[in-house]
Amino acid sequence: MRDARRHLQRRAGCGILHCIMRHHFVFLLFLGAFSFAAGQPKPAQPPAKGQPAPQSQTPAQPTQDSDAAVQAQLTQTARATIDWDKSSTAGAKAEVQLIKKDQSNGQPVMQYRLKITGAPRNKLYNLIAWPVMVPQPATIMEGLAIAADGTVGCPPDSKRSCAQRFKGAELKLSYSPGIGEIFRHALISEDHQTRIFFSIVPAPMIEHDKACSLEVVRLSPRFELAMIRGKGFTPGEQLAFHSQSYQEVHDSQATVDPNGEFWAVLTPFVKSRTLGTTQVSVQGKSCAPALSFEWGSE
Repeated sequence: MRDARRHLQRRAGCGILHCIMRHHFVFLLFLGAFSFAAGQPKPAQPPAKGQPAPQSQTPAQPTQDSDAAVQAQLTQTARATIDWDKSSTAGAKAEVQLIKKDQSNGQPVMQYRLKITGAPRNKLYNLIAWPVMVPQPATIMEGLAIAADGTVGCPPDSKRSCAQRFKGAELKLSYSPGIGEIFRHALISEDHQTRIFFSIVPAPMIEHDKACSLEVVRLSPRFELAMIRGKGFTPGEQLAFHSQSYQEVHDSQATVDPNGEFWAVLTPFVKSRTLGTTQVSVQGKSCAPALSFEWGSE
């Protein structure tokens, strides 16, 4: 577990998935179309029947097949992220509260506490993290407890790994975020009966038009994978979705879900380019939000 913690704290340049993506792709996802059994994150599961499976060996494969396999894995990551906060045990919820905002070496540093409701306090919990630089969630701390006021900390007599940093103290989550970077966590009880999933984007990138908004969420260190979230639209309406990276242009239709939201997933990198800007716009019945973001740098 110590090696896993070091790996999670080290920011990678680009993973195997990210490095082989060379074209700007867009694919739309719809909330409610998928879920996790028993509320557990499963981003590493095989694709559903009928989808191409990623290859674990390294023989040469046709480019089309390779792109399809990569897109299937990217879709899994996006699906897992969209459903992340909805995968908690019924009634259990985490509120992430900002308690400190500072600067370190010219970079923002933000510190948060947790307030938990609807979860048993007579259990010990493990903290799960899934930062954008690694492909799967991992346990980074064990033995946490929920106090009577809902805060989370490490018991003073703990022999678990939480005692290394927070023995007898409240858990504080500190981030130095990139723009739009998402931090996904979960508290899982040691008996696996209680699961509390939560995520936070400390430095969001959101643009508004009237009652509608577009947000870009960073799912990889250099924006090799990005999610666009639209909110405030008319449920059921068809949206004209447009994205452009250099000369690569994609136009498609998105259907708004009953909550007035939609998700789109982008791989904005363009062949022979290492840096660039992607413009995204959506045309609805009564609003047309737009945003742009830079990719290729952290």
